[in-house]
Amino acid sequence: MTNEKRTLLKLLSLCLSYPDAEALSVLPEMEAAAAGLGDPRARERLSHFMALMKAQSPLKLQEHYTAVFDMNPSASLNLTYHLMGDREDRGRALAELLELYGQAGFEPAINELPDFLPLLLEFMAAAPQAATHASIMRCLAAVPALAGRLRESGSLYAVPLELLTAAVPEAKDFPLSPGESSPTGASGG
Repeated sequence: MTNEKRTLLKLLSLCLSYPDAEALSVLPEMEAAAAGLGDPRARERLSHFMALMKAQSPLKLQEHYTAVFDMNPSASLNLTYHLMGDREDRGRALAELLELYGQAGFEPAINELPDFLPLLLEFMAAAPQAATHASIMRCLAAVPALAGRLRESGSLYAVPLELLTAAVPEAKDFPLSPGESSPTGASGG
């Protein structure tokens, strides 16, 4: 994985994190990093996304984030939910991700489930050798449908999800486990 792709994944992780004061305080650094991306489309779209973030009050951003991701299960950033709902096999998938993080020496800085997309992206940026692991690709297979739902709803958060879909195109075709269908419509096929 190139350094530029690692930078993009880290930026997308930050873009999809809850917009609290700490997250918003790094926007100037994020803008500088985005300006250094070689892909003009990613650079332009990220810059526009960050400009939209800066144009809103922190409270409005937080309300929008909560409404989009926390109050709407079909847009949850916990990706195994899209693939498995609350079935028993989801627990095994989460345990597998935790084991993968441990094997790579990655210790999450936030207290979230291991399938939380910003955390997953941070891991991919920090441990690029593990980025193509089947567990990661299976989780990322939910992103294109999630991006489509957010685009249809007009959420500004569709942009980082669309950029992720473009950055990891192989994930959209990654198969779900045999016989599985997605409870939220994010099928792998």
